[in-house]
Amino acid sequence: MDKIPTTKLQRTKIVAKATLKIGIKKSKGFIARNSKEQTQEEIGEVILQALNELKGVSVKIAQTLVLGMPFLDASYLEKISKTFDSITPINRALIRKIIKQELGSYPEEIFKEFDLKAYASASLGQVHRAKYKGEELAIKVQYPGISTSIDSDMTLIKFALKRFSKGADIEHIVEELHDRLNEELDYMCEANNAKKFLEANRNSDIVIPKVIEELTTKKVLATEFLEGLSFKEFLASNPSQAKRDRYAQLIFDNFFDTLYKIKTIHADPNPGNFLFLKDGKLGIIDFGCTKEVDEEFLKSFNKLHLSLIDGIDDLEIAKQYMQLGMIDPASDEEMLKFYKEIINPLDTIYIEIFKQDRYNFRDSNYAKRGFDAIFTVQKREATSVQNYNRDYIFIDRTLLGYYAMFERMGATIDTTYVKELMGRHDK
Repeated sequence: MDKIPTTKLQRTKIVAKATLKIGIKKSKGFIARNSKEQTQEEIGEVILQALNELKGVSVKIAQTLVLGMPFLDASYLEKISKTFDSITPINRALIRKIIKQELGSYPEEIFKEFDLKAYASASLGQVHRAKYKGEELAIKVQYPGISTSIDSDMTLIKFALKRFSKGADIEHIVEELHDRLNEELDYMCEANNAKKFLEANRNSDIVIPKVIEELTTKKVLATEFLEGLSFKEFLASNPSQAKRDRYAQLIFDNFFDTLYKIKTIHADPNPGNFLFLKDGKLGIIDFGCTKEVDEEFLKSFNKLHLSLIDGIDDLEIAKQYMQLGMIDPASDEEMLKFYKEIINPLDTIYIEIFKQDRYNFRDSNYAKRGFDAIFTVQKREATSVQNYNRDYIFIDRTLLGYYAMFERMGATIDTTYVKELMGRHDK
């Protein structure tokens, strides 16, 4: 793979071609009376091929949709999920050229060893193993031209979101996505994020690799190499229930620890960002997408959660949402009506986990029920996303992604520590 399409025209052509192929596959499947599964398998292949050509932002968004929307057909999920591991890597000569441009010398001149074969490839870049000053390193190299594709891809995303939200005002959502994606393409920003989380980490069971600063630029990131099982490999190893529960607990508690301690979350719930280490510890990697949370928002968010757990009056909950800017100021009757119709169905599902001290995700169908509620709400109210708070977007998206992971793990989590954390923050 030598050339990645970067212009709006080039990338739109790929999307249009894939859309046309999908239409043809559907028509042929109907005429030939193919099984639904066979047709969806073929469509999934078309999607995979298009994403492989596009790389970059479009793949990142596709991965987010797969991780957060378990209601999609399994055939689609299986095919698109392959993009996590199967994006065609760029060739070795190009990798040498990028290293030379970014670090000043070719890899063989800098490192004791540098494997030109990609160890892993993903949406925005690929990872190579290397040895440097006696240490095993992971060197992430950004695909060339990816940064120039953001604006063209965001145009397509904005169009799709507008159709999805029936013309509602989604400018703030698009702007937030744009900002986060730009941050992900700056590896210096990711390096600073990683250092921030490493310094804040007080849990000896969580491992965050240190950044090698002299080998890090905007397009090359060097960190310690962590040896461990991927999420898929972990599940394939048939781990005990105790191991499943323990790892899920580490992920759950760590999310709220960082939210309250450093007012920042690791906002990318991709299972590929977690490594299951041999000593029972959890490795967390890829800090490209993090989100700082406003102090005042966190206070309101915390108060709202405790109120929902305590089951206080719906009108009081509606007023708290108004303070968060998610319900327009109006009469008590109007705000209560909006809350009951639009937000309460989502609250009921969301707070279900915290109403219990232990929540079993096995057979809970939790993520699907959550997204079914979202779509039901959007059918009722075309402007339901209009006032969606930016901080809420990333918190909800991340948690739903984690909960989908916990379902796949068949894990049970204990919520008492997080509820105690909320209670301490409320004082």
